[in-house]
Amino acid sequence: MQPIVLFDLDGLLIDSEPIWDAAKREVFGPLGLHLTTEMQAATRGLRQRDMVAYWFDRATIQADPDDVEQQIVAAVCRRLAGVALKPGAEHAVAACARASRAMAVVSSSPESVIRAALASTGLDRSFDAVFSAEDDEHGKPHPGAYLRAAAALGGSPDECIVIEDSLNGVLAGVSARMTVVAVPEAADRCDPRFAIATLVLESLKDLDTSAFGAYVSRGSRDATWASRAADPQPFRAPDRAV
Repeated sequence: MQPIVLFDLDGLLIDSEPIWDAAKREVFGPLGLHLTTEMQAATRGLRQRDMVAYWFDRATIQADPDDVEQQIVAAVCRRLAGVALKPGAEHAVAACARASRAMAVVSSSPESVIRAALASTGLDRSFDAVFSAEDDEHGKPHPGAYLRAAAALGGSPDECIVIEDSLNGVLAGVSARMTVVAVPEAADRCDPRFAIATLVLESLKDLDTSAFGAYVSRGSRDATWASRAADPQPFRAPDRAV
């Protein structure tokens, strides 16, 4: 059976993490919060409301969190026109389109950002659907967005392959009990926590879809074991939901 393939967006398909980082510095800087590279990495993969809440909990910021979130999203949208694809993105999307029965983007970004980015890069015709965690009760690393995407596309978790670059995204996929392919940034590749993924690649150029059948059958067992043995957060869906 062909799998359902669920792609993350930021930092995986498009080189948008520098755009998000610049937007956050632009908005937070005048409020007295100066984000370093290490500080930016701490919230990689979180949706914007969770990222904003993270820093409001850790710093004294005199502003409205909702207004800060909206300013960051607006700053990102202004910069998306020239966003570049990550190496291997076109290869991965085309190969997965041939090897899957359905394909979607599942992102922490607002839907407006997802659609703008896909349109800007010409990938908007490649996917059957897009799913944003923006309005979910919980964002990544909670598995809700991935479980919702699988259900909407008519699949069970063990029929899904998640492709992610961030640790929070990998945790979401593993917690959903899906096969997870991790493509971390070079600086994160030595992080041992990525070992919970079924497969770790250096680049999307290395994605081999001929092994998808084996990944799904083996990955469903590995993901279940990892979620039970290494569960760093209580984010697994109840058994009845899967």
